[in-house]
Amino acid sequence: MKDSQNIQNIDNNSSDKSKKSFGNKLIQFLTESSVSVGKYVIGKLITSLIIGIISFIIFKLLSIDLPFLLAVIIAVTNIVPVFGGWAGIILCGIIVVFFNPIFVVYTTLAALVLQIIEQFVLLPVIVGKSVDLKPMLIVCVLIIGSILFGFWGVLLAIPIAAILKIGYKIFISKKNKNQENI
Repeated sequence: MKDSQNIQNIDNNSSDKSKKSFGNKLIQFLTESSVSVGKYVIGKLITSLIIGIISFIIFKLLSIDLPFLLAVIIAVTNIVPVFGGWAGIILCGIIVVFFNPIFVVYTTLAALVLQIIEQFVLLPVIVGKSVDLKPMLIVCVLIIGSILFGFWGVLLAIPIAAILKIGYKIFISKKNKNQENI
């Protein structure tokens, strides 16, 4: 009789431990995910600010009218991955055509080069470091997200990839399970 009670108590204790362990893992997952998404937003804002500053300098050097306004447009629209930069290029082109039509070419080329630099250099490096993802993985995730889900896929691809990595690390990875046993 005592043996069956002891076995039942052991089963209850192991059940309680696994519930606590899962609860702790869930709390860790939610905490790390929210931190990672916050770092993604900050990283994206930093890249947009850098692009805005570089845009201002280039537009000022080219003597394009309203360099500050155009740089702000480029920076703000650049917050949205991939599509935002293109929207910024189009908006700047429309504004510049009213002041000096020949500068549309310069403005568009400068914004296009900045967009390419942002997408293939700044975004993978700065945002990749902030969410702890490799730069090439960032590029691949953006491409896959855009192909599968269009605008929303591009917008959410990096945060979702970061959250999936955190989930894998916490719930599946053997390294994490080995650390619990120590």
